[in-house]
Amino acid sequence: MTTPAKSLRDTQKLQPLDAPLAEAAESTDDEVRPTDILFNCPHCGHSLCIDCRGAGLLTNCTECSKEVLVPIPEGANAADLDLDKDQTLGQLVYTRRLLARSEQRIAELEDVINSLKERRSAMEKARMTTLHHCADLSGHIQAIQRSQNEITAALGRMLEIIASEHQH
Repeated sequence: MTTPAKSLRDTQKLQPLDAPLAEAAESTDDEVRPTDILFNCPHCGHSLCIDCRGAGLLTNCTECSKEVLVPIPEGANAADLDLDKDQTLGQLVYTRRLLARSEQRIAELEDVINSLKERRSAMEKARMTTLHHCADLSGHIQAIQRSQNEITAALGRMLEIIASEHQH
């Protein structure tokens, strides 16, 4: 299970793991509590803050997005940080709600991807049609240039005939 860490400069704090969904979404508590774990990202050195129940879990750094292990505070045992039955049930319900929202977002993004694929296909067809039209136009332009060259040659011959008629 991963728990999101928060940057100390972020305005939102990580909610306790048993917080209801509505509370988690609306919280803007920016104070560091004495029970919070403060640590630096081992990859970029960015300061992070997480609720003590995140100890021993993996999270992503808010600055570099790399995975980091939340340290367990000195003198604490990982078993001491375990949730009781009610907290675990609350966390499970909260996690299921987040999962449902994530699945809905995935479905929405898949629809967007499908729409973009259809648009790309239509644009590729239009591009191919345009290429064919350009090839046709190129053929017509070459025919016009040949005709112009023939007209220029014919006019040159006519001028020669007129010039030779004037000399006689």
